[in-house]
Amino acid sequence: MIKVAVLFADGTEEIEALTPVDLLRRAGVFCDLVSVSGAFPVGSHNIAVKADLTLENVNFSDYSGIVIPGGMPGATNISKSEKVIKAIENALKQGKIVASICASPAVVLAQNGLINGRKVTCYPAQTFLNMLKDCDYTGKDVEVDDNLITANGPKSAMSFSLELCKKLGATPKF
Repeated sequence: MIKVAVLFADGTEEIEALTPVDLLRRAGVFCDLVSVSGAFPVGSHNIAVKADLTLENVNFSDYSGIVIPGGMPGATNISKSEKVIKAIENALKQGKIVASICASPAVVLAQNGLINGRKVTCYPAQTFLNMLKDCDYTGKDVEVDDNLITANGPKSAMSFSLELCKKLGATPKF
């Protein structure tokens, strides 16, 4: 069974987390919303969500992929979790899908040395672009580099989620 973990922290951009969850579930992919900020994290637009799991009770090795939404300070909150960073590192090494959007390619992945030499995109703020020192920034809305999918922000949440479904071989039913 294909299983995907979608991360959520206080300050996460809601559309970047909930669009993948919605499309994955429409496509029949088992998907857990995993919080790094307790059972009811609050997103960047003050929308509280109920997480399926918290970090304390998730085993990332059970998943085929990990989705890392952006939003600030959500991306920073996600990047502070050693368990999450180790899980992403393992997923990339094992060829599992890692999908990262907006600030998270820079704040979570690049700042932890997880995507050196990879083709990526992210939210085009200079602060984030400066973090991509060892990456090939393409500036595309969505970039796919083998098992890594990155996107530039909220406007690309739907195309990012559709690319994720495609990579998993799943088609959402609308």
